Amino acid sequence: MKKKSKFVAFILSFLPGLSHLYVGYKERAIIFFVLFMGAIFSVTGLSAIANDSNYFLLLLLIYPLLWFISMVDAVSLTDRYFGEQGGNGEEGLFNGINHPDDPSWFNLSNKKLITVVLSMVPGAGHMYLGLQNRGLALMTLFFFSAFLMGWLRMSVFIFVLPVIWFYSLFDAYHRVENSPWPKENGSGFEDREFPLFSWFSEHPQWTGWALIILGCLVAFERIISPLLTWEVKNYLQTGIVALILIGGGIKLLLGSRQNESEIGKSSAGIESNENGDLKEE
Repeated sequence: MKKKSKFVAFILSFLPGLSHLYVGYKERAIIFFVLFMGAIFSVTGLSAIANDSNYFLLLLLIYPLLWFISMVDAVSLTDRYFGEQGGNGEEGLFNGINHPDDPSWFNLSNKKLITVVLSMVPGAGHMYLGLQNRGLALMTLFFFSAFLMGWLRMSVFIFVLPVIWFYSLFDAYHRVENSPWPKENGSGFEDREFPLFSWFSEHPQWTGWALIILGCLVAFERIISPLLTWEVKNYLQTGIVALILIGGGIKLLLGSRQNESEIGKSSAGIESNENGDLKEE
C-alpha cells in the first residue's frame, strides 16, 4: 500500500484532526477536532463572562500546544500505518496504538491521548480519569481566578493561571502514565482532596482573612475606584498589593522566629533532662 506523506500530514495538521483523517485514524481525528473547537468555545465563553477580550490571547497558548501534539502524533502515525500494511513501521507518539479500523475507542493509548489533550482545560483530564473532586477543584480554581482577575482588572496576578494550567496538565499525565488503567468494576485512581482546599479547611483563620481582603478589593474596585482619577487609582492598587506582600513577608519572618524559639526551648528541655538523668546515676 502507498505510504502516507509526512509533508502532507504536516500541512494538514494546522487544522487539528485533519492530518489524522488523512492518515486513517478517524477516532483520533474526531478527538483533536472536538478539542480544538471546544478550546475556541471555552475561550469565547470566558471572554464573554469576564467581559474582557484579552482572554482570546489564551488561544495563543492553547492552539500551538494542540497543533504540536496533533502534528507529532500524525506524522509518527504515517510510519505506523505503513508498517501495519506490510512496511517497517515505527511506534506512534503514544505506544499501544491500535489499527485505524479497530473499533476500540478506549484503548490505553487513546486514553492517554485524551487525558493529555483534555487537560488543556484544567481539571477536565482529571474528571476523565474519574478524579472528580480533584478535577472540580482545579477547574473551579482556574476559572474563578480568571474571572476574578478580569472583573477586578488585577493583571498583576495573571501568573497564577499558567501555574494552575501546567500543574493540571502534568499531574493528569503522570497519573495516567504511572497508574494502571481502572477496570470496569474499579476506580483504579485514588481521588484525594486537592491540597490547597485541604489547607484552607485546616487553617480557617487564614481563609477568613483572605475572604476579607478579597471583599475589600471587590468593594474598592466596584464602589470606590469609579470615583477616583486614573492616577490615584493606580497608586492605590500598587499600594494595596505592596501592603499584602509586606504583610505576608512579616508574617513569615515572625513565624520562622517562633519556630526557632520553640525548637531552642525543646532542645534545652531535652538537654536538661539528660543532665538530670546523669546526676541521678
